[in-house]
Amino acid sequence: MSQVAVTIVTLIIFLGILLWISSLASKSNVATPSDFFLANRSLGTIVMTMTTGASYFSTWTLLGAIGNHYRDGVWFSAFAAWAIVHALFIWLFGSRIWYLGRKHRFVTPGDMMEKYYKSPFMRILFAIVGMIGLIPYMLIQVTGGAFSLNSLTNNAIPYWVGILIMGVFVGVIVTLSGGRGAAWADTFMGFFFGTTLVIITMIFIYSAGGFHAFVNLQSVAPDILVNKGHFPGIVETAIGLMFGFWIMPHMWQKFYSAKSPMILAKTSIITPFWNSWLMALGALFIGMMAHTPGLVPGLTPENSDTIIPLFFSTYAPLFGSIVVAAVIAAGISTINSALLSSASLLVNDIYVRFINKDVSPAKTTFISKVTVLFMTLVVVIFAFIPAAQGFLIPVAALGYGIVLQLVPAALGPLYWRRGTLAGAASSIIVGVTTLVVIYIFGSPLPLGPATTGFILGIFTFIAVSYVTQDTNSQEKNEHHREMVEIYFPSEAKWKDDYIEGRKSV
Repeated sequence: MSQVAVTIVTLIIFLGILLWISSLASKSNVATPSDFFLANRSLGTIVMTMTTGASYFSTWTLLGAIGNHYRDGVWFSAFAAWAIVHALFIWLFGSRIWYLGRKHRFVTPGDMMEKYYKSPFMRILFAIVGMIGLIPYMLIQVTGGAFSLNSLTNNAIPYWVGILIMGVFVGVIVTLSGGRGAAWADTFMGFFFGTTLVIITMIFIYSAGGFHAFVNLQSVAPDILVNKGHFPGIVETAIGLMFGFWIMPHMWQKFYSAKSPMILAKTSIITPFWNSWLMALGALFIGMMAHTPGLVPGLTPENSDTIIPLFFSTYAPLFGSIVVAAVIAAGISTINSALLSSASLLVNDIYVRFINKDVSPAKTTFISKVTVLFMTLVVVIFAFIPAAQGFLIPVAALGYGIVLQLVPAALGPLYWRRGTLAGAASSIIVGVTTLVVIYIFGSPLPLGPATTGFILGIFTFIAVSYVTQDTNSQEKNEHHREMVEIYFPSEAKWKDDYIEGRKSV
């Protein structure tokens, strides 16, 4: 059987399994937005752990990060460095997002922003920036899967066919099964591509010399073992990935979906070991080992985002088809959640909120499914634009950079009671404007566009908040008082006793 035939058969089997899982999940679905987008807020520990990891680690990991390690060497280890904070952020931000989401029945980040700041404009701003930021992130999933199929089959499966396969299948399964199906499928795909990554890493290390792999590497490519000293680049990557873990709309909505805060606590313990370091270090080893002479035939910096398909197309075509299935699994497990999230922003934050408030839950769910198909079409169309077909990391980084500008405003309802509407809105506008201007015209500063926008956004949020006042300050104080009582009950009691003591004096 030819390599193309093996790849097609493997792909059909793999996609069939995903379709079966989605079909099973759809039987439990209820025609409500909360169920379609958030799996009725019922996800347990294993599913939550796997769906957060699988939705975040994607073709970025199995293709883009590996290629970047090949091109830049140890410099890109920032990809591994930020993984340390994942557990911390799940609890610091995720648990608060869960609590407020459960109490007020929030579906999107914009729900929380509008309620806290008493501003429909903040809802729209979060929805627009979130959707724009998700598009590059969704793009790399379909383009990465298409490049892998094309590379493994030596161009027998054209790029455009791979794009259509990814687009059509993702659109179908997300429309069929919604958030529950995405979470169940993510669990299967997370284990699948995580285990595959471990096997691939071991194969590369063994092929490069085993325990002597790095010693051998020092003699053939010593430059990739030396940090290039590009500290601003490390900061840009690390900050985008760190905060992106909770501010990206599809990750934010994962926290809404948890059954309880204890689920998030357990997820925060498991995540660094299974999701974070596994993905980061596997990509590091594979990318650097690929410099071993003759290990990956035909490898050049230009095609380094397809190291894994190139390797297996030569040495183990059968296993290579499984590997490509893992790459596609990584892409699908990310784009399905991102598609759901982008559809929820468009339907919940714009259509239902401003166009048709009286639409029924069942009709809203139907409109959401149509919107998923529409967003799938948009992503597929963008995938044929030459700018979307470059290296995966820069494209994904653009998405992270855009959504990163939402962080200062989001800290208001989660932590900082002094933050005002004017401060929050201006921080987003300043951050996004800065990012766009630097991307187009460059900057004399050493920091990247996303980091510069983020820092200016924080300063803007603080400065404007201190010179402005919201009319609902009392309500915001009660909001934060409640958060303190929930998370620090002893501190809240101490403050009450202190205040009562002051009154009696």
